[in-house]
Amino acid sequence: MLLTACLASVITPHRVTAAAVLTPPVVDDAALARSFVSGLAAIVDQSEPPTRSVTITGQVAANQLAAAEGRRVRLPLSPTPCALQPEQTLYDAVLPAVVVVGSIYKCNSCSDWHMGGMASGWLLADNGLVVTNHHVFSEDGSHRFGVMTADGEVFAITAILAADEDGDAVITQIDTRGRQLPSLAIGQRPACGDAVSVISHPAGRFYSLTKGTVSRYHRQQDESATPSARGTALLTADNQNKAPIWMSVTADFAVGSSGGPVFNANGEVVGMVSRTFASQARRNHRRYSNFGTQMVFKDCVSRDTLLRLIDPAG
Repeated sequence: MLLTACLASVITPHRVTAAAVLTPPVVDDAALARSFVSGLAAIVDQSEPPTRSVTITGQVAANQLAAAEGRRVRLPLSPTPCALQPEQTLYDAVLPAVVVVGSIYKCNSCSDWHMGGMASGWLLADNGLVVTNHHVFSEDGSHRFGVMTADGEVFAITAILAADEDGDAVITQIDTRGRQLPSLAIGQRPACGDAVSVISHPAGRFYSLTKGTVSRYHRQQDESATPSARGTALLTADNQNKAPIWMSVTADFAVGSSGGPVFNANGEVVGMVSRTFASQARRNHRRYSNFGTQMVFKDCVSRDTLLRLIDPAG
């Protein structure tokens, strides 16, 4: 396929030499962005059945998100997920199952397709179940959504199967066109202080790996409220057990990282990138100290929330 051939020079995999020296991959961000737009545009513009994939629009996504709220997905029996092999890095092992999730749209000035939102995601099953954030689908109603894998294949997102708005997580279905795709396993809940890695696409810098540790677990908070008000609301009996659990990490991420998987040392998914919150200096009595941003909290969808989207009988 043309896209696959094109991207062979865009993401070059690690290779082990006789001396076991790893050659890092080289990612061409501009080429990847162009390939996503052209690949998804080709799918959308294809009009002859049965090869046509019905790519959901922003409006359809909004309707399906509401209908899928609280639903669970039963996982199919799949081959062994991506796993670390001897003389292989975590990056190499999991890369095939980390995807680009995004949209394209047409403006009022030309007939070309343009890049819309761009985010991250990951494959949960070999039949095309892709996990990402709920907020990724907040684009304009005319946007068309798709997924691109690391080998350059672009697929249509055809449905949203399960959603958790409060937990900021969804499971979507892509049309794999009969292809069996690599997938990732969900690992055990990590402890605070455990090492984690994130692979995502921050600010259009595709397939970036960052490392850190689990900082803490916490319940949903209204970040716009004062600390005392947040604490009071957090401990009310009505929402104590209903609010989702969040996992904070110290690994860096940014806009475009939304939906990026958080890995443990074994290459298993233990969370998913969601949001950041910057702590600012506040007015204290009659004095005000303008120190700007003091700390950035990096909140991730927890393993607990991810499992709420999966049918335990699957």
